[in-house]
Amino acid sequence: MPEIYTELTPPTSVSHSVTLNFTSSTASNLVVARTTLLQIFDTTTYRTELSAAASQDDPSADRRIQASADVERGEFASDLTLQRTTVEDVTKLVLVAEFPLHGEVTGLARVKREADQATDALLISFKDAKASTVVWDPNTHTIDTWTLHYYEREEFDSPVVLAEKMKAQLVVDPGNRAAVLRFGGDMLAILPVRQKGDEELELSEEVEMGGMKKDPKSEEIEDDDDWDPSAPDKEDILMKNGPTNGVTDEKKNAEGKSGSANDQEGQMEEIFHSSFVVSGEQLDEAVSHIVSLTFLHEYREPTLGILFAPKRSWTGWLEQRQDTLHYIVITLDCEQKASTPILSVAGLPYDLFQVVPMEPPIGGSLLLGANEIVHVDQAGKSTGVAVNPFYRKSTNFPGLVDQSDLCLALEGAQVVQLEGEGGDMLLIMKDGSAMIVGFKMDGRNVSGVKVTKMANHPGALVGGQVTSITSLGDKRLFVSCLEGDSRVIRWKRKGEKKKAPIRPTDAALEDADIEDMYNMLDDDADDDLYGGGGGTTDLSSARKDSVFLGGSGNTQHLSEFIAKGEYIFQTHDRLINLGPFRTITMGRPIFAADQKEKQSGVTPDLEIVTPSGPLDTPEDAGVTIIRRSISPHVVGRLDFPAGKALWTVSVRTARTTTTTETEAAGLGEQGLSAEDDYDRYLFVSKSGETQVFRVGDAFDEVRDTDFEQDGETIEVGTVGGGTRIVQVVSDQVRVYDCDLQLAQIIPMVDEETGEDGPAILKAKICGSYVVLLKIDGSVAIWKCSEKDLELHELTDHGDLKDESFASGSLYHLSNEGVIGATKETTQNGTYILSLLTDGGVLKMYDLANLNKPIFVVHHFGALPPVLTHSDTPPATRNVAREDIIEILLADIGDHVTKAAHLITRNSLDDLTIYKLISTTTGSITFTKITNPILASPRSTTGPAPSDDTAHPPLTVLPNVGGYSAVFLPGADPSLVLGSSHGLPHVHRLAGGSIRSLAPFHTASADRGFVSIDGSGTLRVSLLQPPGAEWDFSGPWSARKSYLNESIRAVTWFNPLSVYAAATNARLPFTHDTEDGAIPAPEAGEAGEENTPNPTVPTTPIFQPKINHSDLVIINPTTWSAVDRHAFAHNEVVLTLSTISLETSEHTHERRPLLAVGTGIFRGEDFSARGAIYVFEVIEVVPEPGRPETNRKLKLLVREEVKGTVSSICGVNGYLLCAQGQKIMVRGLKEDATILPVAFMDLNCYVSVAKSYQGLILLGDCLKSVWFAGFEEEPYKVMLFGKDPEELEVVAGEFLPDGRNLGVVVGDADGNLLVMQYDPEHPKSLAGQRLIRRAAFHTGHSLTSITLLPSSTNPNVYNLLITTSAGSLACLTTLSENSYRRLNFFQSHVMTSEDHPAGLNPKAFRYVPGGEGKSGEMMRTVLDGGMVRRKWRMMEVGKREEPVRKGLVDKGTVRDEMVVIGGGFDYL
Repeated sequence: MPEIYTELTPPTSVSHSVTLNFTSSTASNLVVARTTLLQIFDTTTYRTELSAAASQDDPSADRRIQASADVERGEFASDLTLQRTTVEDVTKLVLVAEFPLHGEVTGLARVKREADQATDALLISFKDAKASTVVWDPNTHTIDTWTLHYYEREEFDSPVVLAEKMKAQLVVDPGNRAAVLRFGGDMLAILPVRQKGDEELELSEEVEMGGMKKDPKSEEIEDDDDWDPSAPDKEDILMKNGPTNGVTDEKKNAEGKSGSANDQEGQMEEIFHSSFVVSGEQLDEAVSHIVSLTFLHEYREPTLGILFAPKRSWTGWLEQRQDTLHYIVITLDCEQKASTPILSVAGLPYDLFQVVPMEPPIGGSLLLGANEIVHVDQAGKSTGVAVNPFYRKSTNFPGLVDQSDLCLALEGAQVVQLEGEGGDMLLIMKDGSAMIVGFKMDGRNVSGVKVTKMANHPGALVGGQVTSITSLGDKRLFVSCLEGDSRVIRWKRKGEKKKAPIRPTDAALEDADIEDMYNMLDDDADDDLYGGGGGTTDLSSARKDSVFLGGSGNTQHLSEFIAKGEYIFQTHDRLINLGPFRTITMGRPIFAADQKEKQSGVTPDLEIVTPSGPLDTPEDAGVTIIRRSISPHVVGRLDFPAGKALWTVSVRTARTTTTTETEAAGLGEQGLSAEDDYDRYLFVSKSGETQVFRVGDAFDEVRDTDFEQDGETIEVGTVGGGTRIVQVVSDQVRVYDCDLQLAQIIPMVDEETGEDGPAILKAKICGSYVVLLKIDGSVAIWKCSEKDLELHELTDHGDLKDESFASGSLYHLSNEGVIGATKETTQNGTYILSLLTDGGVLKMYDLANLNKPIFVVHHFGALPPVLTHSDTPPATRNVAREDIIEILLADIGDHVTKAAHLITRNSLDDLTIYKLISTTTGSITFTKITNPILASPRSTTGPAPSDDTAHPPLTVLPNVGGYSAVFLPGADPSLVLGSSHGLPHVHRLAGGSIRSLAPFHTASADRGFVSIDGSGTLRVSLLQPPGAEWDFSGPWSARKSYLNESIRAVTWFNPLSVYAAATNARLPFTHDTEDGAIPAPEAGEAGEENTPNPTVPTTPIFQPKINHSDLVIINPTTWSAVDRHAFAHNEVVLTLSTISLETSEHTHERRPLLAVGTGIFRGEDFSARGAIYVFEVIEVVPEPGRPETNRKLKLLVREEVKGTVSSICGVNGYLLCAQGQKIMVRGLKEDATILPVAFMDLNCYVSVAKSYQGLILLGDCLKSVWFAGFEEEPYKVMLFGKDPEELEVVAGEFLPDGRNLGVVVGDADGNLLVMQYDPEHPKSLAGQRLIRRAAFHTGHSLTSITLLPSSTNPNVYNLLITTSAGSLACLTTLSENSYRRLNFFQSHVMTSEDHPAGLNPKAFRYVPGGEGKSGEMMRTVLDGGMVRRKWRMMEVGKREEPVRKGLVDKGTVRDEMVVIGGGFDYL
């Protein structure tokens, strides 16, 4: 049973981020890593208008923006009834490109390149001791791999640290002189960065050697261009402490890059010198067990600050080992490969975990610990602050200021220095709450550290634990979260004005100059010891920073010119994190009673609902609803069985009023009222006739006009600024005024002969132009005159008369200079005519000059990855090409940004999308965007469609729900949607086929659309319901519903169509007795009711917190909790499921019930217990005014057991519970009891329990999986076989494949293992051991695996896999023939195609030791995502090359691609 793994949706959790000038020397790009996905963003300013009441009308504006504005206005504003509208400049992120990586990213860093005006390079580190340097190619909008460094040899493994449990850490020197990759615990790979003077130095060395440059291979360590694993190792590296075993393998990506814009005179620019590997002990003999390291500021040479533990300790050893950490500062001499310790601080608290470099004016480094914050300056002086009472027991470190009343827990906290704020730092804890860390300065020395709460943000600033904080400049930060949404945050001070501050007097500036000069003299003396001070030596920049940027530097006497109010943080933009997907359930979309009938036929059968957001804080917490297809919100519907095509137009009357009359009438600059923007007419084309309806509260047919109703209409549009309506039929073009009175008629007649000319086949109307494509392939272009509002034909066509065209497109480019090549453009922008010849040549013309095309692509049908202009055709003629039937150039995007995209459509309705990009040469270039979606095969039943309706044309939607989109009609209707946070994706529309669709804009349907489906039902719809914000940035549409409380698990209860969810809250821990009662406090304990002694200081109470759960019922229409069952304060839900249980021993009746397993935790002194609950959801009388509250929980059974109830499932109508170290099968009796009938002992802790037709799969947290069965006569659980290996199981499920049954297990390392029960296998010991068949590394932390049916084949099943990173994947079985074909193609792709960052996809998916001790040969699990993505990005000729070798036709391969990731049509 061969398998294929396909990633359905990409990860959404951001793990790393960095800011650099990546796409251009002037751009400030934000690069984020989502585990295995690299995304490059640009920033743009979006101006929005906010008011206290209407701020929610703009979905792009975050709720925190208005909240911060209210805080700044003060409490007095709340007493006013007037609303003040504010205009905010909101920073938005715009996705430039994204690249899936075959590796797990562990770090991102910026590396400046030595070339002038060059872009920065991006250094990426990966989990398996790898690092890649990539640069941006502006001519193709892709990344080029510049260098690849890998250190995966056994000699690099640390003897004292488990290397496989340590992820690589990447740090880069702020002065851009070196980078360090820490891997394997204490091993450091040092990468010296080339500087500008290095070439002159090498040239002088060459002269000294007599004109001969020394051979690079003679060095003790150099890069390997092609590393041969069988070759002998190079000589060891010499450091000051002797030889090491470090060998660096670096691979230059010099494959045909001579034409790249990043090349320097045809040669690849070298960024790094030869790297070398050392251990921490070689840097200094005292360094071992490195905890954290970083490069420090203000040093002449690259200098590391290393926090390490020569003696390790933990909480239980504090009496014997306390303050065991050391901090050392070491300067690196990369040229001599030497190191020099500068200072060392010993006796630091054992719980320090991170070193943070401090920029001027503070300098030094900041050490974060669980209970304290310590600052170490450049002289080794340390000061700090304690933030909770536990510091008294954990450390004796002197110099800690007592701020234990804050009661902060700093584990997992992140800190960043705020620019222009005098060294203040933003500290964000793991629960999302934030503090300000300030420093008290005594000259240049830090004399104290203080942590201050932010009064304006008492709750969580972000959603949960922060993974990285990156400065975007201009007081903006990007904060990425592990479980919550990542945010763009901007801060300001209370009372801060937007206008420029008053410039200080000349006397003040003169005093500043004098003090700056004295500071420079002092700095010079310190620089001799510590190195350069960065920008502090520049008087102009120092004065500018001090006066205008917030007092950074040493000019504190100028602080009177700066506002120093409280900090106010605003969220400008957010990257939605759909995960972590802890559990998953399938439910039915539910609508209100008045909407249910309207939604029939356009709603998917099921939808995915998962918990999302952090557990530590309710910020960003809720549930995520995921659908494969879009379900539009239907406003109205009516039957129109004969309708074939639709058009809507918005027209206005040609006004000749003066400006004064227009303003007096309340109209705009163009004389348009608000109603003029609404659509006025709806045109419906039938077989043989066309009807016109006036759009209003109802559709009223328009009669007694000059409109030609006989015959089918090809196209309808407006010209002349919306004052003229153009109707195109096969033999003529008719022009009407706003009242449908005939203004002009243009017959298709041959002017020379007077006979009827060729009929019109297609037409495009845009702006003032009408383009007609006739049946003989000729093109006619007409333009509406601004004077008489009549159409006049453009006769100066150039070479258009000599060509025959198959398709055409008309596009209005409002952004001048991006695509146009001529200066003779219209006042309102450039109009681009795109034509595809019958020979497969793409030509683009500027309609202002038709004599010569501005863009030509020969062999366009080959669909190359990049489209560039070429005047002369290539020599190769026999090129395989796609059967393209239509092209369209249109804008795709949202209200923040949109760009021109070229869309091609083949005869099978497959869409290929190209994006217009800007290059260094300024020429027109299109780059292909990955679109893995292929159209479903058309139905062969029924009559064959006629030629004129087989492929209805693509429809441009300029504004549908705020999106600029393109619609694909037909049997598989789809929308091409894109947003500022994602690339364009093809989203299917739920329901059946759609004949035609058109934009529809009225007061009742704002920016909606009207469509007519295959059964003749006409619907007026909105893209999404009012108030619901669906995210279309991914391949599947998703909506995150914020519930303001954390969700642990969710399940669907089908009888009453509601969701049951287990919530999570953090409560203070109370110590219970054995019987569960809370003991009274003894004498002297906290909480004793006695008179406090005023002379004894009171100790703040810092109680630990535990998880607490409630069971709630969520209404799927309002997505709010309508009923709640509260558990004990120390009881938490561990598992929740809807199970069909047998409720009667006599009738054997089964009904769905809610089964809940909990854990009751009472501290270390008592063993944990658990409880089993069985609930039923009943229907009750709702609360007044709240009809959704007609559902209520009813407790049927509660059974407390020994040990926590970690997993539950149903088996043959019985309830299987994993309690403690055993499983127990229980039956629900009629007397409301659950009697155990069978049991089986297990090893440690059951993490997974699944059943399939009486078979049971059990997963242990340490001892892998067990395969058993349940029988009723007699009751018993029988063990069939188990996996003898040690495996930390986190998820598992059965995988049926015909008569075969496999077991799929997910472990804690993100690996999937396929096992099988095979008693006939010789190594199975008669079935006692499960045989491992396959292993596959996913790259993500797995959370659940769910068995689902396939919509394509009833005998095939899909396994839906969820991850903590917010991605969905599926594992599907294949037939033997399909597997061989796809495996052949995968091997071809792996070896012949370039992969981002130079990574090896085969090595990434390999699982070391996956075969186990048996050494059984395992079959490869195919990577469906890579196969499908590469196949779509290839040229047509390259697709057919492996097809020819595999002796299969391309149609068969395409059918295989359709199956990959499919089978979810019910979503």
